[in-house]
Amino acid sequence: MWRGQRRLLGVVVAVAVLVVGGLSWRAWFLEQQHVAAPPPARDPLPKVGPRKGFVGSAACRECHAEQHASWHGTFHRKMTQRATPETVLAPFAGQVLASRGRRYELSRQGDRFEINLVDPDWESGVLFVETDRATIDAQSEQHRVTRPIVMTTGSHHMQGYWIPGFRGNLLRQIPWYFHIAEQRWIPREDAFLEPPGSRRHFMIWNSNCLACHSTGGSPGMNTQTLEVRTEVAELGISCEACHGAGRRHVAHRRSAAAKKKVSAQADRAIAGPDPTIVNPARLDHRRASHVCGQCHSTFLPPDNQSYLANGYGYQPGDELSTTFEVVRFGEPLHRVMQVEGKSLYWDDGACRVGGREYLGMVGSKCFTRGTLSCLSCHSMHAAPADDQLIAGPTSDKACLQCHKEFRGDTLTAHTHHAATSSGSRCYNCHMPFTSYALLKGIRSHRIDSPRVVSMRLGGRPNACNLCHLDRSARWSSGHVETWYGHPAAELDEDEQEVAAGVLLMLQGTPVQRAVTSWHAGWGPARKASGTDWLVPHLAEQLDDSYSANRWVAWQALKSDPAYADLAFDFVAPRSQREPVWLRLRREWARGSASLDPDLARRTVLVPGQGLDRDRTEKLVLKRDYREEKVPE
Repeated sequence: MWRGQRRLLGVVVAVAVLVVGGLSWRAWFLEQQHVAAPPPARDPLPKVGPRKGFVGSAACRECHAEQHASWHGTFHRKMTQRATPETVLAPFAGQVLASRGRRYELSRQGDRFEINLVDPDWESGVLFVETDRATIDAQSEQHRVTRPIVMTTGSHHMQGYWIPGFRGNLLRQIPWYFHIAEQRWIPREDAFLEPPGSRRHFMIWNSNCLACHSTGGSPGMNTQTLEVRTEVAELGISCEACHGAGRRHVAHRRSAAAKKKVSAQADRAIAGPDPTIVNPARLDHRRASHVCGQCHSTFLPPDNQSYLANGYGYQPGDELSTTFEVVRFGEPLHRVMQVEGKSLYWDDGACRVGGREYLGMVGSKCFTRGTLSCLSCHSMHAAPADDQLIAGPTSDKACLQCHKEFRGDTLTAHTHHAATSSGSRCYNCHMPFTSYALLKGIRSHRIDSPRVVSMRLGGRPNACNLCHLDRSARWSSGHVETWYGHPAAELDEDEQEVAAGVLLMLQGTPVQRAVTSWHAGWGPARKASGTDWLVPHLAEQLDDSYSANRWVAWQALKSDPAYADLAFDFVAPRSQREPVWLRLRREWARGSASLDPDLARRTVLVPGQGLDRDRTEKLVLKRDYREEKVPE
C-alpha cells in the first residue's frame, strides 16, 4: 500500500512542478505585456557540437563508414534539421494559410524562409490570463511579427517548422504541418486526433521535443531567470543516441591504434567488446529494448527542474527507470491522463498510440517470458528506412524462429486460412493495427492472441473484425470459440447483429472510429470484406466532428480506384464539405440495387437507396460521445 501511495505522491509532485513551472513562465509573460517583443537571437538554433561525453556522428564515420552510411539514409537522422532549401519540403513562396481566425503569410527569399503571423509569444502569454477568445482576436492584428524558419522536424510523413522565440534560443513551432504524401498544409490542431474546437497549440521544441528529436540534448531552461541556453551534441537521432556518448571510445581506439601503429580505419579490426561504447545487439533483450524505449514510450522526468536545466542524461545500457518515469497501464500517471481524456491504452492494457511501441512490447509474453526485443524485428543498419524492418518480420520468419510448431502444413491448421492469404500472416492476427498515429492505423506491439470483446467503454477492436469488417462481433466470437476454445464474448444485441465495422464507425469512440475507417482502406480488409457496401459509410464519416477522422475516411475512400482522385478539404466549413458526401451517396445508390440482401441487413443499408436512416439514427444515438485526445 505504501509503495502505491508513494507513486501517487510522486505523480502529484510531478504535476505540481509542471504547474509551478508554467506559473513562472506566466509571470514573466505578464510582466512583459507592456514591453515590445525582443528581436530573435542572432543564431536562434540550439548550440550544436561536442558537449560532455558526446563527439558527434562525424567522429564515428572515421572508423565505421559503412554503418554511418546506412544510418545516414534513415528518417531518424533527418528527424531535426536546419531549415535549408534541401531540408524544407513545403512550398513557402507566396503561400497564405488560414485557420481558426488567424492568417499566416509564408515567403521565401533565396535560401531564407519566413512567416508573418500573430506573435505566438504574445498569444501564448495572454491565453494564460484571458479566456475570452473574442478579446484576444480583437487585439491580435496589433501583434503580427515576421520570423525566419530556422529548423524542421520530420521528413517521412509530415514536416513541422520552428521559429525563434522570446528568450535565448527558445524555438516555437508554427501551428501548421506539411503532409508529404498529399503535398498540402494542415493546421496543427487538425493533424492530430483532438476534440473539435481545440485551442491553438504553441509547442516549444526545447522542452517538448529535444529529448527524442536530438542527441545529447540539454534544454538549458532556467526557471528562475527564464533564460534559455539549449545545447545539443547533434540535431536528429544520431549514433550516440543508441550507442552512448563516444568521447571515451574515440580516445580508447585511437590510443590502441597508435600503439599498434595502424591507422584509425584499420582499427576496426581490433577484436573484442569495447567497454567504452555500447552495442545494443550485445545487451540483454530488456536493456536493448530500453535503448528504443527512451523515445518510443511516454514518460515524464522524475525531477522536472533537473530535466529543464540538464536534460534526461540517459545512457544506452542503463535501466530506463533511472532517468524516466514511464507511463504504464493502470499506474497513477496513466490514470491522470485518462481523466484528461488522453489515455495511452485500451481497456485491456494494449497501447493504442503509435510511436509508443515499447509500451506495447513490454506487455507481451514474448518479452516477459522470452527474449523478444526491438532488435528481433528492426535494425538501424540492415533494413530499409521505411519502418526499419529486417527481412524476417515481413513474412512469418520472425515468429517461426521461436514458434517452430507452426512451420509447414501446421500453420494453416492453426490459422484456418489459406497459407498464402493475409489471414495466415502471424502479425495480422497477433499484431493488428489497433494503435493510431500520423492520421493512420499502426500495428500494435503488444503481441497477443485475438480476443473478441464488447466495444463498449472503449474496448479494443478485435483482429478478426478488422479484416472482416462486414461481419458481426458474434460471428467472430463464434469462430474463435470453435477454433481455439475461447469463451463466448458478452455482446449486446447490436454487436450480435450488426457488422462490427459499421457499428464501430457509427457508435465508437473517436479512436475506434479512426482505426476502423483506416481499415476500410486497407487492402487485406477490403479483399476479405468486399467493397460494394463501404462507400455510404465512409461518406458518413466525412461529416465526423473530429477533423482527423474525416481525413482518415477520405484516405480510405481514395483507396478505391473509382475515387483515387477524390478532392475533399477536410478542414473546410461543413457547407463546403457537404456536396462531396452527398454526391458519393447518390452515386452509390444508383449502382447498389443488386447488393446482397443479407449483407445489406447487417451493414444497415437499403439497396438502391443508401443508409437505412431509421436504423442508423437509432444506432448513432448510442454513440460513445466522450471526448478523446490521442497523446502526441
